[in-house]
Amino acid sequence: MNSLKSIIGLALACLAPVLVSAQEAPKATVTVYGTINVNLQSTEASGATTAANNVKSRLAVSVDSSNIGVRGALKISDMIGGVGQCETSANVDGIGGAGICNRNSRVGLTGAWGTLFYGNWDTPYKTAAYGTKADDPFGNTDVYDAAGIMSSPGFNTKTAAYSTASSTAVTSFVIRAQNAVAYHSPTWNGLNAKLHYTTNEFKNAAGFQNPELYSASLGYDTGKMLPVGISAFAAFEQHKDGFGLVTIGTAGRFGSTAANTAGTAATPLHTTDTGLRFGAGVQFDTAAGVTTVGGVYEMLTYEQSAAVTGALKKYERNAWQVGLKHAIGPHELRARYSVADKGTATIAGGAASNTDKYGASMLALGYGYSFSSQLQAYLYYAQITNEDNAQYTFGTGGAAAVAGATPAGADPSAFGLGFRMAF
Repeated sequence: MNSLKSIIGLALACLAPVLVSAQEAPKATVTVYGTINVNLQSTEASGATTAANNVKSRLAVSVDSSNIGVRGALKISDMIGGVGQCETSANVDGIGGAGICNRNSRVGLTGAWGTLFYGNWDTPYKTAAYGTKADDPFGNTDVYDAAGIMSSPGFNTKTAAYSTASSTAVTSFVIRAQNAVAYHSPTWNGLNAKLHYTTNEFKNAAGFQNPELYSASLGYDTGKMLPVGISAFAAFEQHKDGFGLVTIGTAGRFGSTAANTAGTAATPLHTTDTGLRFGAGVQFDTAAGVTTVGGVYEMLTYEQSAAVTGALKKYERNAWQVGLKHAIGPHELRARYSVADKGTATIAGGAASNTDKYGASMLALGYGYSFSSQLQAYLYYAQITNEDNAQYTFGTGGAAAVAGATPAGADPSAFGLGFRMAF
């Protein structure tokens, strides 16, 4: 018996360091967070090229970008740790329930070297301006979002989660991309970089459609090093076999034959859609408040190989915007003006194309009052002015009768009152 006690005692003595180590092992911190952003809005579209196509006012409660999520972080050392996040849409209006983890969600490793993760995440192109002095004064959401013009070629394009499913048309460059493999660098002397790749899981069975997405951004922010704050960024994104021209060239628009996603192994129909954008902003802190002014310039190109004669082979359009935000105490004034040119079109076979009156502009004005850092009430007005043939629409949110269904030449407008609470 004494021998057994000795053996047990010796075993416990040997295991003691392991047990203590296990008890002292770092544990993940878990945070529940969310943003409930709801506004009562009236939207309409007037001035259509064909008057009968005008859309009368619709009144709706919009919950765009409302979300709730769980975020976990585990630090083992300065060089290694873990990150995990599951974020879900919070449709507090009771319409359109969504699946869990359908918004920015990921798992990966992090450290002083940056963060490497897999998941479903906003691309660097989409987020390049977020949090900088060149950011959208309206917070990149709902009908007042910059996506009404920027990152859209028009043609009733709305933002959406990016699907790599074969033969699926993807036209917007405001994307949350599935099957993401991403790296976000730390900030070094004001510089930061983001890289993103969406895998080709849904390459078609015959192998001649191979949808992939590549995105990257480089940003710089002076922080507090100068009397004024300065930000600058550049971003690039490319969609392989995204078939954006299917939306742009539908029903033979610009050509005599509609663009399509057809093709064969012998004659593959590949597309390459590319976005390039640059932005800069400056912030002034004075006794009269904090003023931020920013601008963005963007070039979008949609192109396909092996287009049949008479079909749209290439479409390009450039756009720019300027934004202004002034905050003093709890008050915040916001304004943004954006312009898209008419674009240029190339038809397979050399037929003439005409893009006259496909341009558009957008004006957004707003006021916000912050009761605290977490609760704000706001008013806004937004209007897109389309030329006779253009169909730029509210890229995010909006009543379905207007947003994504704007008649040619119509001018979508919206105004509303909203409340935003973050926790």
